[in-house]
Amino acid sequence: MKRRSRYAAPLRSPPGQRRRFGCSVIQGFLIALLAGLGLFLGSRLLTPALPDREPNIPPKLPQLSGTPEVLDSGPATHDADVVRRRFVLGAEAPQRAAPERPRQLSTYAVAPGDTLFGIALKFGLRPETILWSNYETLKDNPDLLSIGQKLTIPPENGLIVEVQRGDTIEGLARRFGVPAERIVNEPLNGLRDINQLLQIGQRIFVPGGEREMVIWQVPKPVEVRRMSSGVRVYRVGKCGEVAIPPLGTGNFLWPANRRYLSGYNFSKVHPGIDIAGRLGEPIYASDAGTVIYAGYSLNAAGRPVGYGQYVVLDHGNGYQTLYAHASQLFVRCGQQVQRGQVIAAIGSVGRSTGPHLHYEIRYLSQAVNPWTLLR
Repeated sequence: MKRRSRYAAPLRSPPGQRRRFGCSVIQGFLIALLAGLGLFLGSRLLTPALPDREPNIPPKLPQLSGTPEVLDSGPATHDADVVRRRFVLGAEAPQRAAPERPRQLSTYAVAPGDTLFGIALKFGLRPETILWSNYETLKDNPDLLSIGQKLTIPPENGLIVEVQRGDTIEGLARRFGVPAERIVNEPLNGLRDINQLLQIGQRIFVPGGEREMVIWQVPKPVEVRRMSSGVRVYRVGKCGEVAIPPLGTGNFLWPANRRYLSGYNFSKVHPGIDIAGRLGEPIYASDAGTVIYAGYSLNAAGRPVGYGQYVVLDHGNGYQTLYAHASQLFVRCGQQVQRGQVIAAIGSVGRSTGPHLHYEIRYLSQAVNPWTLLR
């Protein structure tokens, strides 16, 4: 038997088989290459062309657009008027200037539920502008606002003044803190030059003008008596001389059941706070004191105006408290009341657009922010 050496040459495939194997490899490589080339060309044809973009420029982010939206601040806190705002996040768009209001004086009729601040917000004006432009009607007192009342609304912040004897354009400019040229150039005034004479009673709009608030005096109350025929007769009067002992403690109770506002907060144009309440709910004396006013304030026609029906207590320590727009009074002139005693009922008498309690604290005749003293 013949043995094969382990060092013998390896077996080899026949030449024809080697040629067939080489051709198969080359054909596979060509097929893969053609398939890849086809996929590449197909993707180029199917993909839309993108616009050229400059390198290293980050995309723009959406901008805040829209106007501030005033949100309900909820129950009142001890902070001054709190206004919350939010902006609507919108898609990027060119900013457009708000359309200008017509350059003219407009008239607004007060509707139920209106407040001085709400009307001012509606027209994009400061509350002072509404008061200053309607002094003959409002007397710098927001509580004189009444349903159906006609208010003059200027096109921008400022004031409307009625010319008095001796008034000049330069004098008005100095008084209200604006350049005289601004008054002359105001189209509403129809003036030619700075030296033009003004007519007594002429109305001049002072754009951007400001002035001090005229101090609001508490209206005198009236006495009410009933004739034998049952007809009520109102006679303007006052409590007269009343002995005022030092009864007050200096600690002031909340004067109503509800502890939030329904109207104005304390400000330089509103010397008190408007506390929410329903018709007939009790009004409490904030501190012990003596009644120095108890009655109505009336206009020339004999109708309740201003504070309507109200009570003023003097606490004998420099403090006085006022409770206005009451539907009923349970105290009389000169009566001494205890802290927390029911003295009246909440109402909407006088210049009021709904039931509430207008409440003030005064010290030595100066209005004090009630939030700083109420407990």
